[in-house]
Amino acid sequence: MTKEQWSYWRLKLEPVIQSKVEEFHILGYDTATAKDIWECFIVKLEKNKERPEKIRSHWMVAELFRLKANDYMTSLTIEAYKGPGWFNNEDPIDFRLNSFDDKNQ
Repeated sequence: MTKEQWSYWRLKLEPVIQSKVEEFHILGYDTATAKDIWECFIVKLEKNKERPEKIRSHWMVAELFRLKANDYMTSLTIEAYKGPGWFNNEDPIDFRLNSFDDKNQ
Protein backbone atom coordinates (compact mmCIF):
# COMPACT_ATOMS: atom_id res chain seq x y z
CA MET A 1 0.00 0.00 0.00
CA THR A 2 1.07 3.56 -0.57
CA LYS A 3 1.37 6.27 2.07
CA GLU A 4 -1.81 7.92 0.82
CA GLN A 5 -3.75 4.70 1.26
CA TRP A 6 -2.39 4.19 4.78
CA SER A 7 -3.24 7.77 5.70
CA TYR A 8 -6.78 7.21 4.40
CA TRP A 9 -7.13 4.18 6.64
CA ARG A 10 -5.68 6.02 9.60
CA LEU A 11 -8.30 8.76 9.30
CA LYS A 12 -11.06 6.23 8.85
CA LEU A 13 -9.95 4.15 11.85
CA GLU A 14 -9.19 7.05 14.22
CA PRO A 15 -11.95 6.12 16.75
CA VAL A 16 -10.63 2.56 16.95
CA ILE A 17 -7.05 3.80 17.36
CA GLN A 18 -8.17 6.10 20.20
CA SER A 19 -9.92 3.15 21.80
CA LYS A 20 -6.65 1.20 21.67
CA VAL A 21 -4.76 4.13 23.20
CA GLU A 22 -7.24 4.24 26.08
CA GLU A 23 -7.01 0.46 26.51
CA PHE A 24 -3.20 0.59 26.72
CA HIS A 25 -3.41 3.47 29.20
CA ILE A 26 -5.73 1.40 31.39
CA LEU A 27 -3.23 -1.48 31.19
CA GLY A 28 -0.50 0.85 32.46
CA TYR A 29 1.20 1.85 29.22
CA ASP A 30 0.76 5.58 29.76
CA THR A 31 3.25 6.57 27.05
CA ALA A 32 1.24 4.88 24.29
CA THR A 33 0.21 7.33 21.59
CA ALA A 34 -2.03 7.01 18.57
CA LYS A 35 1.00 7.46 16.31
CA ASP A 36 2.94 4.66 18.02
CA ILE A 37 -0.01 2.28 17.92
CA TRP A 38 -0.65 3.04 14.25
CA GLU A 39 2.99 2.43 13.32
CA CYS A 40 3.00 -0.84 15.26
CA PHE A 41 -0.21 -1.85 13.52
CA ILE A 42 1.18 -1.08 10.06
CA VAL A 43 4.31 -3.14 10.70
CA LYS A 44 2.15 -6.02 11.89
CA LEU A 45 -0.08 -5.77 8.80
CA GLU A 46 2.86 -5.69 6.41
CA LYS A 47 4.19 -8.92 7.95
CA ASN A 48 0.77 -10.59 7.71
CA LYS A 49 0.89 -13.09 4.85
CA GLU A 50 -2.88 -13.71 5.02
CA ARG A 51 -3.84 -10.11 4.27
CA PRO A 52 -6.60 -10.03 1.65
CA GLU A 53 -5.99 -8.34 -1.68
CA LYS A 54 -8.92 -6.00 -1.22
CA ILE A 55 -8.95 -4.65 2.30
CA ARG A 56 -12.33 -3.93 3.83
CA SER A 57 -13.17 -1.79 6.84
CA HIS A 58 -14.45 -4.62 9.03
CA TRP A 59 -11.22 -6.59 8.49
CA MET A 60 -9.05 -3.58 9.41
CA VAL A 61 -11.11 -2.89 12.54
CA ALA A 62 -10.88 -6.54 13.61
CA GLU A 63 -7.12 -6.59 13.07
CA LEU A 64 -6.67 -3.35 15.00
CA PHE A 65 -8.75 -4.66 17.90
CA ARG A 66 -6.63 -7.82 17.80
CA LEU A 67 -3.47 -5.79 18.46
CA LYS A 68 -2.16 -6.68 21.90
CA ALA A 69 -0.10 -4.70 24.37
CA ASN A 70 2.61 -7.35 23.94
CA ASP A 71 2.78 -6.55 20.20
CA TYR A 72 3.14 -2.87 21.04
CA MET A 73 5.91 -3.47 23.59
CA THR A 74 7.74 -5.79 21.19
CA SER A 75 7.68 -3.12 18.48
CA LEU A 76 9.01 -0.52 20.95
CA THR A 77 11.81 -2.87 21.96
CA ILE A 78 12.79 -3.55 18.36
CA GLU A 79 12.79 0.15 17.56
CA ALA A 80 14.97 0.80 20.61
CA TYR A 81 17.48 -1.78 19.37
CA LYS A 82 17.44 -0.17 15.92
CA GLY A 83 17.98 3.25 17.53
CA PRO A 84 20.54 5.79 16.42
CA GLY A 85 24.11 4.74 15.83
CA TRP A 86 25.76 6.36 18.81
CA PHE A 87 29.25 5.82 17.51
CA ASN A 88 28.71 6.89 13.91
CA ASN A 89 30.22 10.16 12.73
CA GLU A 90 32.10 10.81 15.96
CA ASP A 91 35.61 12.05 16.41
CA PRO A 92 37.86 9.44 17.96
CA ILE A 93 38.54 9.81 21.66
CA ASP A 94 42.10 10.78 22.45
CA PHE A 95 43.21 8.85 25.54
CA ARG A 96 46.73 10.25 25.70
CA LEU A 97 47.46 11.76 29.10
CA ASN A 98 49.10 14.89 27.79
CA SER A 99 46.10 15.86 25.64
CA PHE A 100 43.81 15.52 28.66
CA ASP A 101 46.09 17.68 30.77
CA ASP A 102 46.25 20.36 28.05
CA LYS A 103 42.45 20.70 27.98
CA ASN A 104 42.12 21.09 31.75
CA GLN A 105 44.66 23.91 32.06
